Amino acid sequence: MINYNRIIEILKSNNSFIITTHVNPDGDAIGSELALAYFLQKLNKKFWIINHSPTPENYLFLDEENLIHKYNPDFDEVILHAEVLIAVDFNTIGRTRSMMEIVEKSKAYKIIIDHHRNPQNFVDEIFYDIDEPATGNIIYKLIKTYNEDFIDKKTADALYTAIMTDTGSFRFERITSEVHLIVADLISRGVNPTYIYNKVYNEMSYEKLKLLGEAISNIKLEANGKIAFMVLDRKLIEKYVESEEEFDVDGFANYCLSLKSVIVGLLFFELKNGTKVSLRSKEKFPVNSVAEKFGGGGHLNAAGIRFDGMKLVDVLPKVIKQTIEDLKQYEGEL
Repeated sequence: MINYNRIIEILKSNNSFIITTHVNPDGDAIGSELALAYFLQKLNKKFWIINHSPTPENYLFLDEENLIHKYNPDFDEVILHAEVLIAVDFNTIGRTRSMMEIVEKSKAYKIIIDHHRNPQNFVDEIFYDIDEPATGNIIYKLIKTYNEDFIDKKTADALYTAIMTDTGSFRFERITSEVHLIVADLISRGVNPTYIYNKVYNEMSYEKLKLLGEAISNIKLEANGKIAFMVLDRKLIEKYVESEEEFDVDGFANYCLSLKSVIVGLLFFELKNGTKVSLRSKEKFPVNSVAEKFGGGGHLNAAGIRFDGMKLVDVLPKVIKQTIEDLKQYEGEL
């Protein structure tokens, strides 16, 4: 159980804050950061949102005030001397990538606000709840604990985006009546669900859509059709998005689950110096368990792994083999 009053005490008793999130931020990360920033605005606090990665294009609509900055060394002094640093929607310092060294050096009082398992102890206090389907839920409860009138339209939009995206548009296992009550409250505060869904999912670039088309056309099956995987190698990526090192394609893995026989969907994304794997599942197959065996993590039905410095050709067979083994164990326990 999160002590929301303790978080409020930290926010009220300090004046300068850094908010940051994980590499390649998703909707929960961006939405939660912004909602927390809007809360600090209303408390008349100084804050900077600084991330390793640029904000994905489909979430820029949330940041009309251009509050989110991409990290560069010019921010080092601010990070070093802020009073509080808040890690939002992640719990291992390696996920800050280029910011890791300066975050470690910072004199700020560091806290985590998150919903992932097994937090790493690189902070002074940890506030997390693995039963929450999104970090956005936690930020919602935090703000409401202090003053529910602080949840204005822009805050509600950010929180709705956070919750919608991290629950797979309200499809994943941990969806409860409470989640829908929170969403109903956000809608009552001005959220337009159709607008937000279209901004997030229906404004893909032509190049990214072509990349998705090729990825779908090359889906392969394993384990008698129970595992489906798609591969984005450097050649294919650079055919459409040659200027990008990494960008948000996590949602591509969901298309693997569209096949009736499939229980597990995998997306292999070849980086310039490594490989990233996104894992998705149906039923109660724990893809986070597979991910954790390779140093990754996530949730029951959605997880990820990053293999720095490892080639796609080496990563792919290892992950497929482990997924097959875990699937056999899972089916044996049913």
